[in-house]
Amino acid sequence: MQILLIEDDAMMGSTLTQGLSDLGLPPTELFHCKEIASLPALLRQHAFDAILCRQYHHQAREGVRLLQEAHHLGLLAPGCVLLLLDHDDDAGQYPPSDLYFALRLAVPFTTEQLSHSLHELLALTTLSRPLATPMALREWRSACAQCEDLLYRHASHKGLEAQMDRVKGYMLLQAGERVQAAQHYAICTTEYDAWWPRQGLNQALLGLNQVESAHKDLARNRERLPPVIHQALVLACQLHEAQWDPAWETLSGLLQRCPWQPQWRQVAILLALLRRDEGQVLAQATDFILRYFPKQTFRHSVERCLLDATLAVLWHPPGEARVHGLQQALEELGQQAVTLRAHEEGLLRALMLGLDYRFDDALMLLAKHPPEAARDNHLNQLLGVAVSQFCGLPHHAQRYLAQLGQYQGPVAQTPLLQGLILQVVDDLARQLAQREQQLTQLREERQRAMTTGQLQLAVQSALTLQERFPAQAGDAWQLLVLLTQCWPAGMAAPAVARLVDRLEQRLNHSAAFLEHHGNAYRETLQQVRSHLAPKLPPLGPHQGL
Repeated sequence: MQILLIEDDAMMGSTLTQGLSDLGLPPTELFHCKEIASLPALLRQHAFDAILCRQYHHQAREGVRLLQEAHHLGLLAPGCVLLLLDHDDDAGQYPPSDLYFALRLAVPFTTEQLSHSLHELLALTTLSRPLATPMALREWRSACAQCEDLLYRHASHKGLEAQMDRVKGYMLLQAGERVQAAQHYAICTTEYDAWWPRQGLNQALLGLNQVESAHKDLARNRERLPPVIHQALVLACQLHEAQWDPAWETLSGLLQRCPWQPQWRQVAILLALLRRDEGQVLAQATDFILRYFPKQTFRHSVERCLLDATLAVLWHPPGEARVHGLQQALEELGQQAVTLRAHEEGLLRALMLGLDYRFDDALMLLAKHPPEAARDNHLNQLLGVAVSQFCGLPHHAQRYLAQLGQYQGPVAQTPLLQGLILQVVDDLARQLAQREQQLTQLREERQRAMTTGQLQLAVQSALTLQERFPAQAGDAWQLLVLLTQCWPAGMAAPAVARLVDRLEQRLNHSAAFLEHHGNAYRETLQQVRSHLAPKLPPLGPHQGL
């Protein structure tokens, strides 16, 4: 058994240490973290069976936040027993997940109360240890069976039933056994005077798509639920029904209540993606700060940069100002001496090549970084979707999307987050399908217009193709040919000159195109330039052509 005590007060630390010693805990099994700076290393070196943590109010260090952040990073072992020494009950924030067993000890406490809590901690830790392995391996059905076995063998243990039932319900949700979960939680609502069975039942009902039943249960039990839990369940219903704007309002309230809670920042980023609100995605990513794990800061800057790069091309090709801003952001990242993962670096380099119209070079680079190699990081997968579709590789983007749909982070996600990630995946899949339909439609419109001699319509379709699908060399060539036959309506000569620059830049970087069409291309380009030259202002960028 390995137990961690997080406490910087010498007197409190000594009291807890002595209490555990009096109950027979060997000194070798107790680790004492007095400096928060040493905590990340301790949590990475040891899979603690139990953790004791003090909740501080009106101070910088708050135990609940610390545990939330450690959970988010996957630094708490599933099945771990958590004991929070607390002044009051922050319902809905502790424990950070039902992956853990949670105990509380009110502060101040008597000697008897301390002894009782520590005895309960050691007993629960000993009894629950068989659950640790299947939970860590995410073998949820096996974990459920272990819960039932422990309940059967230790029926006389006071308080064990509620702890096991809570964890068992969550395991059923994680296993996708929603009917069983709904039945289990429904029984628990009659047996325990607590809010967690109601929360679990609501999650199970939404998983079964019984939205009306979930709404009715929520309305009936509003007064019994802590405000933050009720708000979270309202949000879950709104997200399930794809009510993005009302959900954003509800989420804003949750962020005001618990701005530091990682789960709500994650939800905010995903919801902003669904609302296609680039500003909010980046704002929420910026506000996603882990106070007690500062070494994550460098990864935080990388991840924000990855999001920035993703958003630059996810929904539409970027303008010049956006490209310049992204280039600056990547330069600043490089100046921080941050080590990028190979896949991250490859995707970012491919993106920058694409933004420079060097799409063929970008494709060669993307081929060296298959989507299957990015399964360890969801932001890499999201960036892969954006860069692949921008560079004209829709099937590549779909493979990244499949990886994103199967993503498993360092810690098992809540049902709410799992569902939201899948909604983002579905939204991106629809976007990919719509882009392919749009590409085909625009090409057909261009061809019909050319066949019927409607050159102006053909040029307009070709312009839209170039704007929305800049990677397609064949479409760029077709537009250049059309410019020898028809002047784009309403477009002044300088604007046409800039367009021709972009087409030239794209085609000059396509070795395959030049090999097959080089002579015709150079003649056509010269023809267009010669036609443009006299129409440009005397002091224009193309003087002398």
